Amino acid sequence: MHAAARRDGILRELELRGSLHTTSLAARMGVTTMTLWRDLVALEESGLLTRVHGGAVSLAVAQQQSPEARNDGHVLSRPVATIGMIVPNMHYYYPEVIRGASQAANESNCRLVVGGTSYSPDEELRQATRLIASGVDALMVTPRDPIQETTPLQQLLENARIPVVIVERSVDEAIAGRLEWVRTDHAYGAEIAVRHLLENGNERIALAAGRSNTTTGLMAGYDRAMSAGAPSSRLTRMISRPSVNGVILPELEALLDDCLTSGMTAAILLGDAVAMAFTDLVLERGLRIPEDFAVLAYDDDVAAFATVPLTAIAPPKRELGHAALRLCVDRLRQQEGAASTVMRMSLLPTLHVRESTVR
Repeated sequence: MHAAARRDGILRELELRGSLHTTSLAARMGVTTMTLWRDLVALEESGLLTRVHGGAVSLAVAQQQSPEARNDGHVLSRPVATIGMIVPNMHYYYPEVIRGASQAANESNCRLVVGGTSYSPDEELRQATRLIASGVDALMVTPRDPIQETTPLQQLLENARIPVVIVERSVDEAIAGRLEWVRTDHAYGAEIAVRHLLENGNERIALAAGRSNTTTGLMAGYDRAMSAGAPSSRLTRMISRPSVNGVILPELEALLDDCLTSGMTAAILLGDAVAMAFTDLVLERGLRIPEDFAVLAYDDDVAAFATVPLTAIAPPKRELGHAALRLCVDRLRQQEGAASTVMRMSLLPTLHVRESTVR
């Protein structure tokens, strides 16, 4: 390891933990204690740390411990850690997740490096391999699909010697091992949507969603809530994602026909664009929203700007990214060898009530 890389590692260690022990850090870096001691001397002469018996402390710690320590207001601008982030896309859902992670990175003086995969498993593996090889200190990953056993990505993450946090995806408990995750409880989101509609007089409620990782949770929550509140009054449909040529409109027309034939008085639709298009179709049929038919969107990026402002369930996208990066930082700050509990967090969506469901 070159001197510049060693010294950068020393400064990151101090920023993350405040102090270091020469013997243990030298062993981790694979250098002698004398080599590390020379680095500490050079860094102290540059005014970047304070040496103490057995190691060194950061300037901030030294300032707290001694009134006579340096107090010229100098703030180090170098990032204390570089954290990689791999997302399926950068145009829907995940921009807000990235913004949350970026906010947490700024708060912790970390550098965030983001890569997109366009839902390609091969690109996921390539990006993860590249980021780990480049020396990121921790990695956040949102794969296209739930992680499966013995896949190259699962093996890469399992063997990575850095903190890894899975974002917004599930991992089979049997193979999860030390993997940690932060994800949204979409089943809970569907449950609060159904309960809200039931409370506003709608007992026959439809759910329409495209094929996605979100849909599994939505269906489970919808089934639970409907079983408890209106066991014989349900309708579910799988629909395509919106496209520029409007191919989805015939599917929405058919969905609305099925809703009216079945006596449905409300529908939950995954995606603001889908819910907004469906809202326009309902109005074109001469139906009043919400008096004749209630519409609820699951997304809430632009639901408030529909022809009738849509009540929506909002997944905690920004909080998701923020929590995932904070978990990475917490892991980096742990003392080596310290016992830790594996963290697996579920964040709850929120209900934003607007005109499309309240009479």
